[in-house]
Amino acid sequence: MRSLPAREGAVWLLVALGAPRLLGTLVTVGLRRYLGPGISGTFDLAYTPYQFLDGFRNFGTGPALVYEQEVDRGLADTAWTLNMAAAVAVTLVAQILAAPVARFYGHPQIEPIFRLLSIAYVFSSIASVHYFLLLRDLNFRVRAVPPVGQVVTAGVVSILFALWGFGVGALVAREIASAVSGAVLLWALYPFRPNVRLMGRLSRRLLSYGIWVGAGLTLLYMSQNADVFIGGHVIHSTSDIGFYTTSWTIAFITAGIFSLFGGNMVFPVLSRLRDDRDALCARLVKALRQIALLLTPVAAFVACTAPVLITPVLGSKFGAYRSSFSVLSILAVYAGTRTLLATFFEGYKAVGMPWVAPVYNFVKLVVIVPAMWYAAHFGIVGLATVYIPLQIVEIPVSLMLAWRMLTITPWQVLLAIRSPLLASIIMVAGVLAIELTLTRRVHTTDSITLALCLATAVVLYAGVLLLWDRPILLEGRAVLLSGL
Repeated sequence: MRSLPAREGAVWLLVALGAPRLLGTLVTVGLRRYLGPGISGTFDLAYTPYQFLDGFRNFGTGPALVYEQEVDRGLADTAWTLNMAAAVAVTLVAQILAAPVARFYGHPQIEPIFRLLSIAYVFSSIASVHYFLLLRDLNFRVRAVPPVGQVVTAGVVSILFALWGFGVGALVAREIASAVSGAVLLWALYPFRPNVRLMGRLSRRLLSYGIWVGAGLTLLYMSQNADVFIGGHVIHSTSDIGFYTTSWTIAFITAGIFSLFGGNMVFPVLSRLRDDRDALCARLVKALRQIALLLTPVAAFVACTAPVLITPVLGSKFGAYRSSFSVLSILAVYAGTRTLLATFFEGYKAVGMPWVAPVYNFVKLVVIVPAMWYAAHFGIVGLATVYIPLQIVEIPVSLMLAWRMLTITPWQVLLAIRSPLLASIIMVAGVLAIELTLTRRVHTTDSITLALCLATAVVLYAGVLLLWDRPILLEGRAVLLSGL
């Protein structure tokens, strides 16, 4: 296989993954604005179990390829064969579970949606090894092409389907079009033509590492989506679920991009430093600082402007949920906190402790399921409220775990994020002052209020950092150009 190239800057990661993710989110919000909360909720009830089963499609063999110091043809072929076998098996399981899942939710229309979505499993697995080999190479220039092509192709298909009146079919078509176009582009761009080969020794090597990563991701997904799965059973309004899941989409616009940054740049870089623990910890702290630089203010801004953000962004069909803005506020804060803490798990994977993630997420799941089951009886606001005490517990636990496993102290973490945190607090104070003045005294429209709040946020946040910690901005520029 090809050797690793020199490091590339984060700017190429943003082009390769961040820009398509942002564009895809904008298309998602646009579609949901057009289709309304009811159709969005119906799709998301089917999409949640679909994504859950997707976690079993490669079950960590991809990250195992990134972790390996050397990857030969036999290892890559074995990984591809394992992935394809798993994809076929998962597709069959989805077809069997489609009817029971629909009965669980009490919405029979979910069954055909789930069946159609499962088609994408095979297409996604056809090129999954190509994806991780590109990730291993840190070749973000080449990797920029498939995500952009997927977003454009799937976006065009879904918009056409929506305009032709297919309703929820537009969202289903988008998912399938994305998987197909991604597979075609990855095969066209990366010169790996797999053979069906299953070597026992190599299979065990891949799975001995990858199964922990896969289990961690699966349990993480379960803990993140227990609210939708449980809420969909208890709360019978698909419109309520649609607003709740769409709030998640907005909350994770920036958090999702930095989740990609963690898995696609931080993990490969740290994996090369696993024999130098001091250098690894220093690089991980640097990653935390740079993630916080953009993640913290965006999460804070969405949280404090949620009351005036819902109608301008989601449209009049979601206007009835303006009074439920606390859902979006809570989810925005949780998305930022969780994404920042998740960076530690890239370190655990890099030093050969992938088992930390599944153990952590299993404990979290045990705690969150009964809490969500009880909270769902109080509606979507109740579901979101569960994340408040969860964060109060999860933050110190994650910091103590990082101290014990990676020797990164809580003080180091605080020093790393203190400037973005301080600047965000000052920004929130200014934004809230403007927001409350305009809405309660001047009575301006939500759109005008949101625009003025955004301008205030940019000026305050950038101004505080320029005065307080200019080096963090210079470091950010270096990361963009040269990587971690």
